[in-house]
Amino acid sequence: MLSAPPRRGNCRSCRERKVDCDRKKPRCSECISIDKPCGGYEMGPVFINITSSGPPPMWNRSHNAQKYLVLDLESQPSSSIQQPHLPQLPPTSLPAVPYESALSIPPTLPKIIDSSAESVSEMTRVFLDLYYKGPPDIHKPVPDPLQPGTEVGCWRALLPLWIGKSQILDTAIGALAACFVGSQHQDESLVALSRSMYLDALRMVQKELAEPNATRRNDLLAATLVMSSTEMFMSNGGGASQLTHIDGGTKLLSEGFKELVFEELHIYILNQGLFEAISSRRAYRFSEPSYRPDIRRLYSIPRTHRNEHYFKWCEIILPLPNMLHAADEIDRAATSSTPTPSAVILSHLDALTALERDLHPWEESIRTDFPGPWVYTHAQSGPEVVPFPLQFVSIEVCTLYNLHWVSQLLIHSTRHQFLSHLPLSRITEMLEMPEVSPFPSSSAQPDQVSEFASLICRSVQFCTSMASFASVENMFLPLYVTASYYTKIGDEGRARWCVAAFARIAAEQRIGFGGEKLDLAQGKVKQGGSLLGV
Repeated sequence: MLSAPPRRGNCRSCRERKVDCDRKKPRCSECISIDKPCGGYEMGPVFINITSSGPPPMWNRSHNAQKYLVLDLESQPSSSIQQPHLPQLPPTSLPAVPYESALSIPPTLPKIIDSSAESVSEMTRVFLDLYYKGPPDIHKPVPDPLQPGTEVGCWRALLPLWIGKSQILDTAIGALAACFVGSQHQDESLVALSRSMYLDALRMVQKELAEPNATRRNDLLAATLVMSSTEMFMSNGGGASQLTHIDGGTKLLSEGFKELVFEELHIYILNQGLFEAISSRRAYRFSEPSYRPDIRRLYSIPRTHRNEHYFKWCEIILPLPNMLHAADEIDRAATSSTPTPSAVILSHLDALTALERDLHPWEESIRTDFPGPWVYTHAQSGPEVVPFPLQFVSIEVCTLYNLHWVSQLLIHSTRHQFLSHLPLSRITEMLEMPEVSPFPSSSAQPDQVSEFASLICRSVQFCTSMASFASVENMFLPLYVTASYYTKIGDEGRARWCVAAFARIAAEQRIGFGGEKLDLAQGKVKQGGSLLGV
C-alpha cells in the first residue's frame, strides 16, 4: 500500500500559509488561533461508515463516528456565535418581500368573498400548493418537495375532502388558507380577512360546544386541528391560544372515546396532543395504560396516507409523555420534605426500559428500509451551519431518523433523571444484576444523549434551508426538544444556536412563534413550553 504524501490532510489555509497543521477536525488549531475558517480537509470518502458520494444501505455509529458527532461551536469562527438579528414577528406584522421574490409572486390571488364552499375550496388549493412546494422564489432541486400526507401532521392534504361538511369547518379552513397565503404573498387585506373568518369560526365553535352532542361532532374535532394550525400561521405558534385548541381537541376526543366508531380524523387529534405533551413534558391522558387496547384499534384503521413508519412511531412512543412528567415531578419532590420512594423510581425505570425495548424493532426497520444519512467531505463554516450537516435521500427519511434520535435523546436523559434520585449503592447493585437492570443490553454503553442532540442539529439545514413549510415543521419537535435539553444542562451556546435556527425559520417562512415558548431576541427557550406544527 502506498504511503500518503507527508502534507496530505493539511487544511487549505495552512497549506497556503505554509505552516504546520495539526489536522484537528472540524477545524485545526492554527485556524482557530487566527480566527479563520478552515478550508477543509482531505478526509477521504468515508464518514459515519458512509461514502460522501451517496447514501449507504443503512446507518450506524461505527468507524470512529464519535469524532465528528458533536455540534462544534468552539471551533467555528467567532462570527458563528453571534446571533443574527431576527426579531420575533408580532402577530400582525408582515416582513418585507425581497425584490427577487416579488418578481415571482403572481399579480392576482383568489379572493375569499365569503365562507362558501366554492370560495374556500379555491383558496385551499392555493394554500396546499404553497404549503407543500414552498414559496415561488424557492429553488431547491434536491430533495424533491415533500409528498402530501408525509408531513408530521399528515392531515393538511385532506382539507379539500372536509370542505362542505359544515359551516364551522368551512369558515375555519378558509381562515387557515387565507392566513397562510396572505402571509406568503404579503397581502394585508387577505390576512385581515383571515382574522375575521377565524373569529367567526371561533364564535361558532364556542356556541356549539355547549350542545349535548358536541363530543360526537367530527366537524368540531377537525376545527380544533385547523384552528391550532391557523394560530401557527398567525405567528402565535406555541402560544396559549394554540394550546387552547390542542387541549380542546384532546378533551373532545377523550370524552367520547370509549363509544366512538374510530375514524382517520381521531388519529390526527390524538397525535396532535401527543406531540404537544412530549414537547411540554405534560401528562397526557391517552398515555395511560388503560387506553392501550383502544389505541391499538385506532391506529389499525385504514388511512388515506399510509406513512406506516411514522404512525407506528406515534403508537409506540405514546407512553413517553407521562414518563417525562413523572421525572420532572420526582425532581421537584427531591427538594421537598417528602422525596419520592425508591420503589416508585424503580417502577418508572422499568417502564422506560420497556418503552426502549418496544422501540427497538421500529428502529431496526428504519435502518433496514431506508438509506441512512451521509455528509460531504468539506466542512462548512458560518453562524447558520454546523461543520458537517447531514444529507438524506428525502425529507421523509430525514423526519423518521430525527424521530428516532429525539426519542432516544428523551429516553436516555430521562433515565439519568430517575437514576440521579437513587442511592449509589442501589445503582451499583442493579448494574451487577442484569436481570433487574434498568439498562437494556443495546444501551449498555456510555451516555449518547449529546450524540443524539448533535445529530438532530446537523439535520436542521436539510429540512429547513430553502424548503416548504411542510418540510420545515417536521423539525419543530426535534429542534425544540434539543434546544430545551441544551438549556436544561446549561449549554447556552448550543441552546442559542437552536433558537437562532427557529429565528431563521420565522424570517424565511414569514411566521412567528409565541413569546411564551421562545425568546428569539435573547436566544432562549422558556422551560415548560411547547412548539409544534402538527
